[in-house]
Amino acid sequence: MNLRDRTVQAVVGLTVVAVILRTVSLGSRVAHWDEGRVAYWVLEYGDTGVLFYRPIVHGPLLKLVNAPLFELLGATDFAMRLFPALVGALLPLSALLFRHRLRDSAVVSLALLLALNPVLLYYSRFMRNDILVAAFSFLAFACLVRAIDFDDGRYLIVAAGALALGFGAKENALAYVFAFVGAAGLLFGHRLVFGYLDGRSPATVAVQYLRWGYDGLRRHIRSVVASVVTFLLLITYIHAPRGELPSQGLYYASCTDYDPYFDVATAPTLGEAATNPLLLPRLVWFSVGSTAELYACQWITPRTDDPNPLLEFIHEMGLITLESSTTLAVLALAGFGLAVFRARPPDDLVSFTFYWGAASMVGYPFITDIGGASWLVVHIVLPLAVPAAVALGALCETGIEATRDGDTASAALAVALVVVLVGSMAWTGYATSAVNTTDDDNPLVQYAQPSNDLRQSLDEMSRLAEDNKAGPDVIVYGQELSDPTPDAELDRRPACVDWFETLPLAWYFEADDITVACAPIEGDLSSALETHDPPVVIAHEDDRLGVDNRVDDRYEDRTVMMRTTDTPFVYYVDAERLDGTEQQPSIQSPAQPRT
Repeated sequence: MNLRDRTVQAVVGLTVVAVILRTVSLGSRVAHWDEGRVAYWVLEYGDTGVLFYRPIVHGPLLKLVNAPLFELLGATDFAMRLFPALVGALLPLSALLFRHRLRDSAVVSLALLLALNPVLLYYSRFMRNDILVAAFSFLAFACLVRAIDFDDGRYLIVAAGALALGFGAKENALAYVFAFVGAAGLLFGHRLVFGYLDGRSPATVAVQYLRWGYDGLRRHIRSVVASVVTFLLLITYIHAPRGELPSQGLYYASCTDYDPYFDVATAPTLGEAATNPLLLPRLVWFSVGSTAELYACQWITPRTDDPNPLLEFIHEMGLITLESSTTLAVLALAGFGLAVFRARPPDDLVSFTFYWGAASMVGYPFITDIGGASWLVVHIVLPLAVPAAVALGALCETGIEATRDGDTASAALAVALVVVLVGSMAWTGYATSAVNTTDDDNPLVQYAQPSNDLRQSLDEMSRLAEDNKAGPDVIVYGQELSDPTPDAELDRRPACVDWFETLPLAWYFEADDITVACAPIEGDLSSALETHDPPVVIAHEDDRLGVDNRVDDRYEDRTVMMRTTDTPFVYYVDAERLDGTEQQPSIQSPAQPRT
C-alpha cells in the first residue's frame, strides 16, 4: 500500500474519519438488553475462566476479546463496544482490495459508504456480533476475489482465517457461504439471460468452469490444505471449551428431544490440550462437531419446524433498509444498472454483490426468529455498498469531466447530486447514532433498548454503592422482578431477580460491584428498609404503590422505560445521601404515606 498514492490517502483518511465517528462518546448510550447479557457473561468468563459455546449467545469471539479489554480498560460501556467499533471502523480499508476491479473513484466511494452508512455506523457502536461477522466475511470475499484474479493461493489462507473469525462471531457466517454460492449461480444465470456466452452452450461453459476450477485447485493444493487447516484450528481455538465443563444437559440445552453424539464429560478442554498436545485431535473433533450440532439445533431445525411470518419480516426489513439507507439503496440500483447495461460483458463484481445483497433481503427475514431485528440490515447494506460505490464514483467522474469540458450546468448538477446524496446519508447517520440513539422513531433502535434516561439512575447507583458500607446497595421489590427459582448451575447474579426481565441491570450491577437483595412482597420490603436502609430501591411501575407507602421523602423517584415503548421501572434514590447529608430513618408510619 503506497501511502503517496492519492487513492490510498483518501481511503486511509476516510478510515480515520470512521474511527472517530465510531469511538467518540462510544459509551454514552445505555446498554441494550442483548449488550447487557453478553457483557455480563464476559465478566463471568473473566472471573471464572469457564467458557463453552452457547449458540443463543452466539459465537465466543466477543468474550475472548472483551475479557482482556475489561481487564485493561475496566468494565464500561465504552470498553464493551470498542472491539466492534474498531472492526467496523477498519472496514473502509477493504475497499483497496477491490482496486484492481474498480476505478479509483469507485474505490474511494466504497470507502466513503462503508465509513458513513448509518446502519454500519450504528451497529459498529453496538456490542453485537453482526458487524464482526459481516466485516470478516466481507474480508474473506475480497481475499477470495484476489486469489482468483491474481491466481495467488496465499489469499486463500487469509480468506479462510477471516471466515473462521466470522464463524467465531456469529452463526450466520454460514449464511454468507450460502450467499456466495447462490450469488455465483445467479451470476451464471445472469450471463445466460443477457447472452454473454459468446455462442457457447451453457453445458460447455459449465464444463470449462469446472476444468478451470480443477486446474486452480491442482496448482494451489498446498494453499488449499493450509486454508483448511487454518480454518479448523481457528474454529477450534475460538469454540474450544475452557475451564470446568458444564453438565451434558446444559451444554446441549439447545437440543431438545435430541440424542447428542458427543459426551461432554469426556471432552478435553483447551487447557488440557495445551498441556497434552496428544489431546489436540480430540479437541478439534469435539469443538467442531459439537458446534455443528448446536448450530443445527438452535438455528436450523427450529426454522424448518416453526417457520416465521416471512412476508411480514421482509416488509419490516425492507422498510428499515429504505428508511436508514435510502442513499445506498438508490445508488446500488443505479450501479447495478450501469454494470448490466453499460458494460459488455456486465461487471461480475458489481453483479455478484448486488445479487448477494438482494438475496440477503429475502434470506435474513427467512432465518430470523424475531421481527424488527434491525441489526440484520448490516448484512444487506454491506454487499450493496459495492454497486452503490460504482454509481457514486461514476457520478463524481461525470462532474469532473463536465468541469474539464467547461459544461458548468452538468458539473453543477453532478455536484448538487453528490452533496444531496452524501449529505442525506451523513445526516441520517448523525440522527441515528448521535441524537436519537434510543428513541422508538429511530429505525435502527430495536425494541429491547432502554431509554437513555436510565443513565442518571445508573450513575447515582454506582456513586451510592461506593459509599455504602453495610447491607445491600439496591433492593429490587415486587414479584414482577423477583425469581424464586433461579438456575443454580448458571449462577446468574443477582440470583433473586428475574434475570432476563431486569436486563441490562445485571451488567451494571456486576460491573460496578453493586450488591442486590430482593423483596418480593411488601413485608419483605418493610423489613429490608428497616434493617438495611438501602440507598436505592427498584420496582416495576405496577408495584410502585407498595414502595410509595414505605419510603419517606428522602427518596426521589424516577420512572424509566426499560424498552423503547414499555416496561417502566421506578428508581427510588436516596437524594440526601447523594448530597452527603445526614441519613434519616427510611421507615414511616402507615399514617404518613409518601406523597
